[in-house]
Amino acid sequence: MKKNLFIILLLLSVSYTNSQVLYTENFDNHSVGNLGTNTTGTMPGQWGWFTYSQNTQSNSFFTIVNETGRGKVLDISTGLTSAESLLAFKTNLSPLINNRNTGNDVLMFEIDYYTGSKHATNTAGNTSRIVIAGNDGNVLTYPTATNLAVVALEKTVGKFSAHPFVSNNTAIGEYIPFNTWIKFVFYLDYTNRKVYFEIPYLNKVFVTDFLKNETSINLIQDFPINSILLDAGVVSGINNPQIYTRNRYDNIKITALGAVPPEVINLGINEQLSAKFNMFPNPATNVVNITNSENMLVNKVVIYDITGKKLNTQNFNGETKIQLNVENLASGTYMLHIQTNAGTAVKKLVKK
Repeated sequence: MKKNLFIILLLLSVSYTNSQVLYTENFDNHSVGNLGTNTTGTMPGQWGWFTYSQNTQSNSFFTIVNETGRGKVLDISTGLTSAESLLAFKTNLSPLINNRNTGNDVLMFEIDYYTGSKHATNTAGNTSRIVIAGNDGNVLTYPTATNLAVVALEKTVGKFSAHPFVSNNTAIGEYIPFNTWIKFVFYLDYTNRKVYFEIPYLNKVFVTDFLKNETSINLIQDFPINSILLDAGVVSGINNPQIYTRNRYDNIKITALGAVPPEVINLGINEQLSAKFNMFPNPATNVVNITNSENMLVNKVVIYDITGKKLNTQNFNGETKIQLNVENLASGTYMLHIQTNAGTAVKKLVKK
């Protein structure tokens, strides 16, 4: 037992001892005020950041401001009644990636993002994006540069979607609160061609294929992270309402790792498992039907409230389709831990 534990600790040590921070940006060394002096995207401003506004071309859309409890952050804001595309981007990062230690073929990208206020529901196209791009194109001619990973937040409903670079541009989504700082983390695993997208706020990890159709034998050399693009564009909607956007960014970091952390992989496995289960009706009154797409055998379901308190357990005899009695639950939201022969899936249930 001690020998096995030693081997596990040794493997973890190998994975993280050689990890290295390649790039950081927390804006604390920047000067308060405009980030750039030119909004054509062709002349760098503070600390090599470029700014671009397609129509209004105002430097005041991109500013370094003081944020209580955080220090300085980047603010991209506007309050217009017409469409506008606002981009701030940092490029030429690939030389930093190429200086990573041998074997560090996982790139971890982190960014703190302030979700801002909800937009009017009768507007269209109010989506803010964070794009990690490759070195094979111009970010201003998006999507010429290979988009290694994209986070998009729909400002009208507060739902993010993540688009790791795959052939069908598959999106994965979840709702997050407005006016809240959220950390997004991407693990780009070039060796295994996987992207792990982590949102610590939700304790969730989503996994998808990465550079799936590329034939390169050295993906990290041919498709390194080269540019970070912060896209805060707005589009006017029905009846031309007052359009506004507020996005703030902080604590950008790129780290090279020897492997994806095992706790991230495990969370991703659980998310993939959970996605294979269906529950109906939801919201429910008396009974919930639970099925799955791969005929996994359900042994038991443990019901928790949103505080994590265990309420009850219902046992099943290895069934692929079950009916769960929720008649005695009070109205509210619950988490169902569905224990199967393949692992535990977690699903959210709303009781009427």
